[in-house]
Amino acid sequence: MMSSHRHGSCPVYANFDPLAKSFLDDPFAVLASLPRETPVFYAPSIDYYVVTRYADIKSVFLDPETYSAAPTQLPLVELVPEAAQILLGGGHKPQPSMVSVDPPAHTRLRSPTARAFTPERVMQMEPRIRRTINQLLNDIDPSSPFDLVSRLTFPLPATMIFSFLGIPERDWSQLKEWCGHRAVLGFGRPTPEEQVLRATQVAAYRRYLATFVASKATVRDDDLTSALLAIHDENPGALTHEEISSIVYGLTFAGHETTNYLIGNLVYRLLEKPERWDAVVADPKLIPSAVDETLRYDPPIPGWRRVTRRPVTLGGVDLPEGAKLFLWLAASGRDASVFPAPETFNLYRSDTSKSLAFGLGIHYCLGAALGKLEARLALEALTGRFPDLRLVAGQKFSFPPNISFRGPQSLWVQAPQDSQMR
Repeated sequence: MMSSHRHGSCPVYANFDPLAKSFLDDPFAVLASLPRETPVFYAPSIDYYVVTRYADIKSVFLDPETYSAAPTQLPLVELVPEAAQILLGGGHKPQPSMVSVDPPAHTRLRSPTARAFTPERVMQMEPRIRRTINQLLNDIDPSSPFDLVSRLTFPLPATMIFSFLGIPERDWSQLKEWCGHRAVLGFGRPTPEEQVLRATQVAAYRRYLATFVASKATVRDDDLTSALLAIHDENPGALTHEEISSIVYGLTFAGHETTNYLIGNLVYRLLEKPERWDAVVADPKLIPSAVDETLRYDPPIPGWRRVTRRPVTLGGVDLPEGAKLFLWLAASGRDASVFPAPETFNLYRSDTSKSLAFGLGIHYCLGAALGKLEARLALEALTGRFPDLRLVAGQKFSFPPNISFRGPQSLWVQAPQDSQMR
């Protein structure tokens, strides 16, 4: 049980720390240790109010007038002046992308992005996703154990989103590296020295994208960046090159980190109990349900952030203006008032579409359909090729040390020799 005291009308949990090793290893054990009726509490370790209940998180997402998205990607810890200056020098504005701006600016940025990011454009990706999965799996020697993260879950979404945006293949590995620096700087707790190092890399990332958008302005292609530039051509004031660079900055990161962790969590949760994997092998029609249930049960984005724009009461707690909120999305998926038997991973559940894993309202994740498509196709290919796939026994799982993205950093699996289907 966590020790607590009161903070106005709000309980305080002094030892709640989403960056502590025990939390990173198993946040659901921490959730289970909280008193049952704790919809909102204050966590001094991050200086945020933690919101756990489904209904409260949903109400926050649906009320941008009261709850601003401004802190979504701001560094969790205050940056040292040197690191902050490096970011500004690289063209990194304090409000870096669409996920962290409010209306009307959000509407102005999202509307052309949604126009370019069409369901048709996503569906057109399916053959390319299948080809990429097959190439990645062909490169695996199934006669010995392999790490599914480095061989599939990490390269697949990076390849897809970077090609979707039109980024040259020669630059993909550099972008993957920059995304890693960005995750630690924005969502972790780096030391001052580390902040300077990571900020230097993020500034380089920003400069690269500004140059990339400028080059695309002269040589167009059939990709999302070119589609955004075509919208700019119609009305240059409505969407500037700088804003297009900012949108691409958001998508290069969001479209790759999150799907990597979604596929990792999906395969881990199925193999954790081999009968789950075997059920999906026996009935591939369960694959979409497996994806949706993973999003509820172990979401790749377990926490997101907001700040109050005025005094408000949430979950029975009076919050002042400027209160920073940590929306614990992973907790909302375990809310028994919404999902019966929430601790059970259930492939036959009918209510998973209610999950808040992709957010809700005006900030609902633009790439949700693409991420789910990649996860579904990856699982189809894996269950088809390796019907008897199992986790390598005795491995230790580690998770990235940040508050907003979660999935295994490696996932060692093996396929018994006599069962592989080619």
